[in-house]
Amino acid sequence: MLSSDVFGPDPAGGRCPGCHRPLPQDARFCASCGTPRADPRGPATAGRKIVTVLFCDLVGSTALSGSLDPEALRGVTLRYFDAMRGAIEEHGGTVEKFIGDAVMAVFGVPSVREDDARRALAAALGMLAALRALNEELHAGLGLRLTVRIGVNTGRVVTGSDASVRQALVSGEVVNVAARLEQNAGPGEVLIGPDTLRAAGAGVRAVEVGPLRLKGKAQEVTAHRLLGLHSGPPAGRADLPFVGREAELAVLDAEFGRAARQCSARLLVLGGEPGQGKTRLLRHWLELPGRGGRFGAGRCRPPGEQAGLQPLADAVTALLAKAPDRPALPGLEVLAQGLLADGTPTPSPEDTCAALVEVLGALAGAAPLVLVIDDAHWAAALLLDLLDRVVAALADAPVLVVVLGRPELLEAGPAGPHRVLPLGALSDREARRLAGALGGAAPAHLLERAGGNPLHLEQLLAAPAGAGGDGVPLTLQTLIGARLDALDPAERRAVDLACVLGREFAADELAALDTAGPDLSAALRRLGRLRLVVADGASFRFASGVVQEVAYECLSKQGRAERHERAAALRSVRAGGPAAVGGHLERAHRYRAELGLHGERTDALRRSAAASLAEAGARAAARTDPGWAVELLTRATALLHPGEDGRLPAARRLGEALLALGRIEPGRALLAEVGAGAADPVEAAHARLSLAAVGQQQAPAPVARETLPLFERAGDQLGQARACLRLAQQEQTDGRHAAAVRLLARALRHAGRSDGEQERASALGAIGVSLWRGPVPVAAAVGRCRELLAVQGRGRRAVRVTLNCPLAVLLALGDDQDGAAACLAEAGQHAERLGYAEAAAFLPLFGATVAALGGRSREALELLAAAAGAARELGGGALLSGALLDTARLRLDLGERPAAAAALAALEEERARTGGRLSFATLVERDGLRARLAAADGERVAALRLARGAVAEAGRTDSPILQGLAAADLARTAALLGLEQERRSAATAAGGRFAAKGHGPGARLAETLAGHHPRREAVS
Repeated sequence: MLSSDVFGPDPAGGRCPGCHRPLPQDARFCASCGTPRADPRGPATAGRKIVTVLFCDLVGSTALSGSLDPEALRGVTLRYFDAMRGAIEEHGGTVEKFIGDAVMAVFGVPSVREDDARRALAAALGMLAALRALNEELHAGLGLRLTVRIGVNTGRVVTGSDASVRQALVSGEVVNVAARLEQNAGPGEVLIGPDTLRAAGAGVRAVEVGPLRLKGKAQEVTAHRLLGLHSGPPAGRADLPFVGREAELAVLDAEFGRAARQCSARLLVLGGEPGQGKTRLLRHWLELPGRGGRFGAGRCRPPGEQAGLQPLADAVTALLAKAPDRPALPGLEVLAQGLLADGTPTPSPEDTCAALVEVLGALAGAAPLVLVIDDAHWAAALLLDLLDRVVAALADAPVLVVVLGRPELLEAGPAGPHRVLPLGALSDREARRLAGALGGAAPAHLLERAGGNPLHLEQLLAAPAGAGGDGVPLTLQTLIGARLDALDPAERRAVDLACVLGREFAADELAALDTAGPDLSAALRRLGRLRLVVADGASFRFASGVVQEVAYECLSKQGRAERHERAAALRSVRAGGPAAVGGHLERAHRYRAELGLHGERTDALRRSAAASLAEAGARAAARTDPGWAVELLTRATALLHPGEDGRLPAARRLGEALLALGRIEPGRALLAEVGAGAADPVEAAHARLSLAAVGQQQAPAPVARETLPLFERAGDQLGQARACLRLAQQEQTDGRHAAAVRLLARALRHAGRSDGEQERASALGAIGVSLWRGPVPVAAAVGRCRELLAVQGRGRRAVRVTLNCPLAVLLALGDDQDGAAACLAEAGQHAERLGYAEAAAFLPLFGATVAALGGRSREALELLAAAAGAARELGGGALLSGALLDTARLRLDLGERPAAAAALAALEEERARTGGRLSFATLVERDGLRARLAAADGERVAALRLARGAVAEAGRTDSPILQGLAAADLARTAALLGLEQERRSAATAAGGRFAAKGHGPGARLAETLAGHHPRREAVS
């Protein structure tokens, strides 16, 4: 049999959910309509769910009490209450309480239904109709008429139950707004909230009123006056293309073809979760060529809204309308008396079945028929049983009966010839196609949340940003909430436990969360058949992210807090690292705090959460993931109180991560706070060193010299790595690269011992810079860089960024522009993934050097402008000084003296702004450029003093490139002053330095200067 008792809970307790007649205590089905009784256990007694609240109040009740005898008034009031209660319960609502002359009703308690909002609106209209009928009696007997006003609102509430008082105990803002809407309604009016209008779907006739300023609401509420309801199925998007489902269409074709060839009836059960597109699939298939319009369809409605066989009556009526020349049959007369008249099996189910077999067999004589029953999960048992019997009896008629329903329909196990066709999710490719048709590309996280469900995807795409407190459109919350409330207790418990763990979970995790509970293995298997979860090997995952989100939102905060606390101790969660543990503890603390459950337990959760998040943030920062580090450390510091253990290290790391992302001001503020404290000298030293690195308070090298002994005494490997790195960078800026490399090797050792990936990357990048600027010949330097990349760069994005940049310049020095471009491209790809703000400055700076060495001066200038802009946003410093100095050289090489002079002036302004000194190497290059400008202006003495001084100072370094540049600037200065012998001598010296380095562009420049050719060539 296709019938089953799993089609949802009884919303009316001891009444039939179909016809609302009283049921005997031991009855499993209604004797009147065949509707199965609900599971009396019902859902959990407390939680958070989407409901619709209705308030109704009498207008002018005070005047009424003054004009009627008290006994007559009591009779009128009781009759009024009975009429209102009857209209409410007829549509599946629960009367929560009577307050004076007011009635409060809830739709969605004890069980949520997806059409609760529509039921509430239908009840409101029914209450007005019932009042009109009552008024006719009251006017005839007492000469009076009653008037009411009604307010309806939908949203998430907290629910509980108290069986002793038979009240649902619904509370929340939704209730207050419903009451305010009722107070603002006029006599005989129904005002509905905006969420009710959305949740009720198509067919609501209403006119906007307001926006209204409701008492207790900060924002105005746009209300609507209810005018009426249209019946009928919801309208779909006819403008959307049909996507995918090739396999399912093939099954439908095969079943239809088999029925036609074998000339016998076939039954196909098409099941799938709400929103998967069952109706759309069948409609598309029926519209394909070859169907010939020979089909009839009927749709089941929720229990109580139609006669049990009405969907079958609608389908047969549609078939008859398409066969006007049908013969007169005795079976038609039988159907006309019952099934086609009022959807009942009059005179009996057996007679109705025989008549259907006769009529359908006759109609199928001309061509095969398709009979469709949609939404069969709401079908009465009598209807499903009748379909089984009709299909079995139609042995010689080509009829395909297609029954569409939700996964619970597939549990029924139909008898007779049948095929089950489960409808699954769209593939990722198909989901992207559908998203494009709906108006644009959907981000990956949204596609993941939708889980291949077309309706979920459509609703998520259509939802405004920040819609709802939980980010799930109200229509989906009610749809999924209704499915969850229809689960049996074990299934619901499994869902409630699993949703706390996230989208994916394992059965043993649920058992560990609920050690005293029953085994949930069978419940998980049933949830899989209901398509709420999907088995994935030994683990499970929710069918879509939205299902998990809605299930989580339905939990009480107390329940969430308890389960998150237990989840933090799970072995699987601890294996995920401190971030996973801290996330559960953080939420457990937050929910307890929101409930006002303060005390030692809540405080212990706070401290434990902060410690785990801070540990995870420290790991993320050390492993070059500043974005993740900022998120984790922000959460950790928010949980910790000033002066509490662990706050200073977390605040310091947060400040450093903020600086790395370019959020300079908040990063500086945090570091300044930590650096000024005396409670933890080591943390203060770290903060001061980090501030110095971004040009705050002091230069990095003096701070590094001061803090290095402190780090050594404390055994702080990371601090030693950072201090050695800053000291090495000072040696580099002073042109002493051999000394710098020794310090960098030490920094690299300390970084490795402390798991400091950023310090490792910085040290290796600095070694690459010394290989470029220092005495090692280009060929050997390239080999050394490649060796470091092979050994240290495997799996380390930051290292591949910092080493590829100087390697690109080394390759350009050797005239390998293609190789240089490849290195820069790889560095850029990795830098984009890392998110370090500093990359926006140093990547174009290295790119400009490569472009200049390749003779592309204009391209280099554009890159330098970008580098300077990014460096200014980061607070200036060495990166800005380098960009300005290179800009000045390129402008001067191009003969643009005013622009070169402006760049040098900006360099001086930057020095004055920061209050520091220019590096030794920068001073050498600056004086060489100033000498050339002075010579062009005829300032002979000043020009020679600056140029010769630059050569002398460069001689104190071990940088052949710096020495070559100083000699080349002297040669150009001498040429401008007409000093030919000094020009040739300086050019020869420059050529020797460049040749020793293997600097191809520099050597060619020196040859040009030695011959005093007017050729211009940029060199770095």
